[in-house]
Amino acid sequence: MNTSSSFSNSQIPNFEALTQQAELYYAQGQLSEAIACCRQALSLQPHWAPTYVTLANILQAQGKISEAISLYYRAIELNPDLSQAHVNLGSMFYCQGKLEEAIACYYKAIQLQPEMAAAYWNLAKVWQQMGKSDEAIASQQKALELNPSLGGVEFNLSQGYKLAEEGKLEEAITVWQTAIKLKPDLAEAYGQIGILLRNQGKFSEAIQNLKKAIEIEPDSAIAHQHLCGILRDGNNYKIAREAVNKYYQECGKTDQIMTGVYMISTYQVSGLNEIAKDRFFELENKVIEDISIVKKSVELKSLYGIFLFSVPYLRDDIEANSNIYKLVSKYYTELAIKPKYNYRQKLSNLEFSESRKLKIGFISCHFGRHSVGWCSLDIIRELGNLNTEIYLYLTEPLKVDDQTHKFSQAATKLYVPKKYPQGRADVREIIGEIQQDKVDILIDLDSLSLPINTEIFHQQPAAICISWLGFDAPYISSDNYFLCDWKTHPQDRDKYYVEKLVRMGDSFVAVSGFERIEISQANLRKSQRIGLDQIVYLCLAPGRKFNRDLVNAQVAILKQVPNSILVHKALGDVEVFQSAYHQACKAEGVSIHRIKFMARFSTEEEHRSIYSLADILLDSYPYNGGTHTLEALWFNLPIITHAGEQFLSRMGYSFLESLDIKLGVSWSWEEYIDWGVKLGQNYNLRQEYIDSLVKSKESESLAPLWNPKKFAQDMYAVIEKLLIDRNIQ
Repeated sequence: MNTSSSFSNSQIPNFEALTQQAELYYAQGQLSEAIACCRQALSLQPHWAPTYVTLANILQAQGKISEAISLYYRAIELNPDLSQAHVNLGSMFYCQGKLEEAIACYYKAIQLQPEMAAAYWNLAKVWQQMGKSDEAIASQQKALELNPSLGGVEFNLSQGYKLAEEGKLEEAITVWQTAIKLKPDLAEAYGQIGILLRNQGKFSEAIQNLKKAIEIEPDSAIAHQHLCGILRDGNNYKIAREAVNKYYQECGKTDQIMTGVYMISTYQVSGLNEIAKDRFFELENKVIEDISIVKKSVELKSLYGIFLFSVPYLRDDIEANSNIYKLVSKYYTELAIKPKYNYRQKLSNLEFSESRKLKIGFISCHFGRHSVGWCSLDIIRELGNLNTEIYLYLTEPLKVDDQTHKFSQAATKLYVPKKYPQGRADVREIIGEIQQDKVDILIDLDSLSLPINTEIFHQQPAAICISWLGFDAPYISSDNYFLCDWKTHPQDRDKYYVEKLVRMGDSFVAVSGFERIEISQANLRKSQRIGLDQIVYLCLAPGRKFNRDLVNAQVAILKQVPNSILVHKALGDVEVFQSAYHQACKAEGVSIHRIKFMARFSTEEEHRSIYSLADILLDSYPYNGGTHTLEALWFNLPIITHAGEQFLSRMGYSFLESLDIKLGVSWSWEEYIDWGVKLGQNYNLRQEYIDSLVKSKESESLAPLWNPKKFAQDMYAVIEKLLIDRNIQ
């Protein structure tokens, strides 16, 4: 009811102006003055409802709840359609614990004014008080939809974190953008938006937000980390190094662990392993001296998943490497994994029998076009043909491709987690699924390169947990196993590990071959302006596997083999590659024109045509080629490999031993160069090597390396023995 119509125009501004002045005094905390204005306004117009609401607001601020309620009722009596009076009356009931009365008031306000955000906001508080969380969330979301700024900066920040943790990334970004509207210089919100956009693969937008965060707060470590990560993983090598250098300058003293980790990984992917090694030794010494300097969970995770991942690329010293693995892994387990999970699966003895199908599970994010995928598919498929059921569990988002479909066809089940909060799956969700499926054997294909996998393995969701293929052992639990072979892990290697070593008889892997786009050597060499009579060495070492020792050895080979060239094709900073070869060539007096750099191809099938171009593959060290070496051998290309102490420096040696080939294995750079020269100069020796490779694929003399069926049978037998031994214990 509008009561103002009975007064003259000269009177209206007076009581309205007094009410407005009362509101101003109220906002300034001058309550006595505010009350006086309201009393004066009511003396002029005792039927003006908004004045009663203002006066009630002032009284409730003084703690006079009963008087305030009476005034709100009086306002509603004068104007039943005054929604603000209903809302405020509801708040008084809420203060008194009269929740049902409060709900009725809020619903009445919403009925009168459906767009009234405050009514929904207050209603959410009542629902929360009553334990009705779903209704509370719905009311709160409606309120924010109507008025995003209602919660204020801190609320929007915390709400964004909550939504992100629930996997509601778009909603989280929207809420953080609202916080930025309220406070334009909010670096934290820009940084978090950048992180989520990175997780969504929206790298350009992510970079913009992360740069904005750094612009506002130059020492924003988390923004620096994710910006460096995007640039590093996006192959923007020079820009990535500039970014990580800036991160080091701004945060090096306050963020020693993370700046060190990112410096190492960024310089490694570029191909600057000599610089990465210096940073590695600096950080390793700090950690060994006092590992308690590592305080934050993100530091522990990065030390474990990124720092340790860098080790075998930089050093082939199994004792030193084992020591740092054990130190970091133990600290990571105690401080990062155990506090997150207050349980560990207790498993009873299995009812094992040959008649029952074994349930074998695999965890990975590489069930697709990835080295792990190419090397595991054939074996998983063959395992599925035995007395088994195969279960695959994704642990990170995967870009589905044609290989993924093949994995799905080979398995009883391929499980995709329902949520990926912060870009990674929920450990408890995956463990729950594994246990629900009653998996007997769980095999991890990624090891510490994916820390979520090691978190899962630490909880032992299956009777037997085995790490295999993707990297070295995770160093998490002595109750678990690591699958290898006798060449990669001779008898004396057990002492360097936490997991129990389980050795295959022939090799730690087997494949049935690789597909490629066929092209003749003549046509391919013609297209690359390479003579048919030239000896072509091939190097496929990416930035992480690229180092000056390798370059110097390769150039030394070229110097002794006339009419030879080296083709280098790999992921990394081409300018870094070119500079390294240029310096080595200059030192040896070899023409730089004898080094040819080729761009990478878009598909593996196109890439594999490169093996038709070459005569000899020069393997990398201290981290040998894995899939590339297998591909070369499959396409009958002789390889020269440098074997060492650690597992990942013995892969090439293991492959050749399983093929019963003694040519091309070296144990020093001098031997490596000698083999390179001999195979380059001696056509008959090279042809002998090729003939052995061809023979290894003939059905009557099929080598174990090309026999996934035999590998699967042997692997099944190993698993059976582990299960039987476990039941006996």
